[in-house]
Amino acid sequence: MVAHVLGARCRPTTSFEQFWIWICVVLKEGKKFHMVCLKAICWAIWLTRNNFSFEGKIIISPTEIICLASSFISYCAGFQKGNDKEALEIGAETLKQTALYFHQQRQDSNCMMLPC
Repeated sequence: MVAHVLGARCRPTTSFEQFWIWICVVLKEGKKFHMVCLKAICWAIWLTRNNFSFEGKIIISPTEIICLASSFISYCAGFQKGNDKEALEIGAETLKQTALYFHQQRQDSNCMMLPC
């Protein structure tokens, strides 16, 4: 989903090294945001895992993780100034809207498979 938001045709699949090469190519002007976004995604995955492990909460869709990461990015934007703050807020909102779009598409296709 992140690759889709960034307009990337390919995405890393196996390692952090692959991620760093990929993100430097895809998001050249946003190098100062790489760690913020990576931390937000990792934190969202960690919290989701803990919620499942310790509270038995099951997520309906992986898009929930992306929405959570978007919230963290938006929160981190509050610590930035000027254009950096605005860029992170726009990025977080774009990521969230894309996740919600894919979530809705999945919901619609699941509903079509249910008997009437």
